[in-house]
Amino acid sequence: MKSAAARTGCPPGLCLVATDQRPSDIQNYTGIRDTPLALGAVLALLAVGTLAHVLLTGVRRRRRDLALLKTLGLLRSQLLQVVSWQAIALAAAALLAGLPLGLLAGRWAWRLFADSAGVGNQADVPVSLVLLVIPATLILAVLLAALPGWTAARTRPALILRNE
Repeated sequence: MKSAAARTGCPPGLCLVATDQRPSDIQNYTGIRDTPLALGAVLALLAVGTLAHVLLTGVRRRRRDLALLKTLGLLRSQLLQVVSWQAIALAAAALLAGLPLGLLAGRWAWRLFADSAGVGNQADVPVSLVLLVIPATLILAVLLAALPGWTAARTRPALILRNE
């Protein structure tokens, strides 16, 4: 700061240098800068929890069908793959619906905020980050399917089918 005042030719202590010249609306919003990140993290945790719950309850509800498939010759690894493909299908459907809707809603929300704050309403979307979300989501879905798939692969068909 002192170097900026010295460059203008002002004697030390006599010149006032304003460091932050943003509108007051923008200065007020800097205090909540991490709020969208926290909201995104909470929504991601809810999505992971929902997918894990759907996979666990799906394996439990379809226990009889999985046992029947196992008696017909499905191997443990193939049963694990069945659950993994279910997770991939659910994650892909969520991506197909969520990414376009999220991008549109984000642009709309930014345009509303920017217009009310009096700043430029051009929203910059990091395409590489958006494209990175796709494989990360699918890999996470496969990892989440490991426990329910392992549970389904360990089931004994005789115990489950005997109850029928």
